[in-house]
Amino acid sequence: MPPARQPPPVFTAAGRHALALVAREARADGVREVLAPRVRCTAMAIPFELEGLRVTDVGCGPTGLLDPGALAPALAACTRPPLVLHAETFGNRAGGELRTALAAARRTGARIVVDATHTVLERADELLADAGTTHHPDADYLVASLRKLLPIPLGGVVHGLTSPPELADDPLNADLAAVAEIAERRPAVPVLMDAVEDLLDVAWAPAPMPGPYRARLALPEFNPELSRRRASLARLHAAVADLDVVNPGAAHPPVIAHPRAAAIRAELARAGFSLPLHWDGATDGLVALPDDPQAIKIVHRSAGSRRS
Repeated sequence: MPPARQPPPVFTAAGRHALALVAREARADGVREVLAPRVRCTAMAIPFELEGLRVTDVGCGPTGLLDPGALAPALAACTRPPLVLHAETFGNRAGGELRTALAAARRTGARIVVDATHTVLERADELLADAGTTHHPDADYLVASLRKLLPIPLGGVVHGLTSPPELADDPLNADLAAVAEIAERRPAVPVLMDAVEDLLDVAWAPAPMPGPYRARLALPEFNPELSRRRASLARLHAAVADLDVVNPGAAHPPVIAHPRAAAIRAELARAGFSLPLHWDGATDGLVALPDDPQAIKIVHRSAGSRRS
């Protein structure tokens, strides 16, 4: 029997908008709580909180993924089936024990949301398809922010919604698209991209992905560009293979664990490097590495690596 076709994905201006659509649908169906990984950015929780859902932190293991041992008691404490937000943090995918725990949660009625923002380079074919047969065999929703790792300034996607959602059409979202377009034309002026981030922090109403960026995903040169990005990340991982990398082989910038993580981040900042990822309190012992040979030399030297 052929697999059932799913509704088409919805492309949004940002990943947080995709999460907001999941939150709306879940709330309408009676869900009142989200179990979310402690290692996460703030923007992952706010869409659920804006819909009145309670967000409960669940402990994570050293790879940044949900700890199966912490997930079980969190589920047991829920008075009704929750959403479980499983983020593929740092490009890591769920292993056997976590996959088993998520499947068990789903059998009890919990809905599984997979946030594939950090695996978007690996999952590009699946995430960017206009339609599909199954969006994810072990999840109810698959969401991602596309603008973090793909060469577009705005974009998000959600697979698994049961009905077409309403998307906002207001001046604030038009301003967001206009500023993003200017920021992309002026990459030497970082304050413009800061303005995009500031606008996103107030433009929480789910908005459609701007047409030019949606069209760019289908251009012939897009896939070769992604291939070059994957190859660049593979070289970066090889350059730090002697360090304690928590996401080895991922199509994501390498993240290292080190006792002197704060000092390494400070040294990189003094050299003018803007770190690709740091969440205060959640990644304090970790360093996400910039893709620059000089930055890698600084990291090796500051970490006391034999390559320094």
